[in-house]
Amino acid sequence: MKKLFVILLLLGLFLFHLRYLSRAFDWDSCVYALNIQKDRVESAFFNPHHLGFESSGLMYWKMLRSIYPTTDIMFFLRLRILSFSLFFLGVFIWIYYLLYKDFILAVSLALVIQVSQAFWFYSLHNDTPLIHSCLMALLFLLTIYFLKKGLSAKHLSILWIIQLFSIYFHQSNVIHFGMVPMAILLSPNRSFGIKMRTIFVYLTCLGLATIISYLFVGFVILKRGLGPIDEKHFSFWMFLYAAINRWGTSLGEDKNYVLYFYRGIGDAFLVFQNVIPKFRVNLFDFQNPKHLPYNLNLLFWIFSLSLGILNFRTMWAKYKQELLVLLFWLLPSIAFYTWWEGYFFEFWVGTTIGLWILNSYILRSFRSETLPRFSNAILHSTYSFLFLFYFLINFTFSTLPRSIGPKFGYTEGIQGPVEKLAEETIYK
Repeated sequence: MKKLFVILLLLGLFLFHLRYLSRAFDWDSCVYALNIQKDRVESAFFNPHHLGFESSGLMYWKMLRSIYPTTDIMFFLRLRILSFSLFFLGVFIWIYYLLYKDFILAVSLALVIQVSQAFWFYSLHNDTPLIHSCLMALLFLLTIYFLKKGLSAKHLSILWIIQLFSIYFHQSNVIHFGMVPMAILLSPNRSFGIKMRTIFVYLTCLGLATIISYLFVGFVILKRGLGPIDEKHFSFWMFLYAAINRWGTSLGEDKNYVLYFYRGIGDAFLVFQNVIPKFRVNLFDFQNPKHLPYNLNLLFWIFSLSLGILNFRTMWAKYKQELLVLLFWLLPSIAFYTWWEGYFFEFWVGTTIGLWILNSYILRSFRSETLPRFSNAILHSTYSFLFLFYFLINFTFSTLPRSIGPKFGYTEGIQGPVEKLAEETIYK
C-alpha cells in the first residue's frame, strides 16, 4: 500500500510539474541544449566540469528521437531532469522510511525538499545542478543504509558507482571523497588494518577511474595535445572555467563570504531573484511583506540549529553514524561553494537537501518514547506547515511566472538558435 501511495504521489507531482514546466531560456540551459542538439560527441564533452551531463543528454536525445521523432529538444531535456528529480524523491522516501520507520515523516520531508527553491527550480530547468546533487544525497542515504546492514563489498561497489557518476555529473563532487571512507571506519566486524586497506583500495579505484576518464575524453575524444599552449592544449580544456577570470572569484575584489553564503543558501530555500549581493532579511522591519518570508526562514534555521546544539548529546547518541558521514558532505560543500561562487543558488541544491536531512535528525532527537504519537504528530505537523510555507511563496513568485513563456535571459550572441529552441510545437 505504501509503495502504491508513493507511485501515485510521484505521478501527481509529475503531472503538476508538467503543467508548470519552466519556459525560461537563460545562457546555461541554452548552451547545454545546443551542445546536445549539434549531435556531435565532441560538443557533448565540451564542458569539463560535467562530463556526464551533456553526454548522457545526447544519448537520451538519440534514443528519444528513434522512438518519437521531434524537434522540441528543450522540452524533452527539461522532462529528463524532472523525471530524475521525481525518481530521487521516490528513492528518498523509501530509504528514509526503511531507516527510521516513519513513512509520514519520509513523505513530508521529501515534499519540503521538493518545494525548496533551488531543488524546485532546477527540477524544471535544463541545467546541471539537480542530477549531481541528487546523486550525492542518494550516496549519503545508501551509505547509511548499507552501514546499518554491515557494508559488504557489494555495498561498496554500489556506492563507488554512484560516487563516480556524481563526479561525472559535476567535477566539484571530488570534495566529498571522505563520505564512504568514514562509513568504512564506522563499520563493525573489521579490524582497523582491514578498514584502512579497504579505504585505500576504494579511493585509489575512484581516483584512477576519474583520472583515466578525463584523460580519455581529453586526448582521445577531443583530440587535445600537450604541444603549444593554446586552445588545443589539454590543460586549456581541463581547466576551462578556472581560466575565465570571473569564475570562482565571486563579485568584485573584496569578498564578503558571509553575505555571499547567505545570499546563495537563502535563495536556495526561498525565491531566487538575481545575483546582486544584498541581504533580504530585515528583522527591524519584520512584518514588511518584502522581508517577512526571509525573516521567517532565517529564524527557523537559527532556531533549529540552536535546538541541535542544545540537544547535541542526545542527537549524537541516536545519530552518531549519520552525523559523522553527513559532516563529510556538508562541511566541504559549505566551505568550497562559499569560496567559489557563494552567491549563486545553483551551487546549494545538494547542501539544502543535506540540511533538511540534518534538520530531521535535530527534531527527531526530541522525540519522546513515552509519548510517541504526540511527538510524531508535532513532527509531522511541523513539516506539513513548512511544505505549505515554501510551496505558496516559491510557486507564486517563481514556478508560476517562469512557466508562462517563453522568457529569455542573458543569451547574447546566441539569440537566433535560442529563438528556434523556444519554438516548441508541443505548446502550440
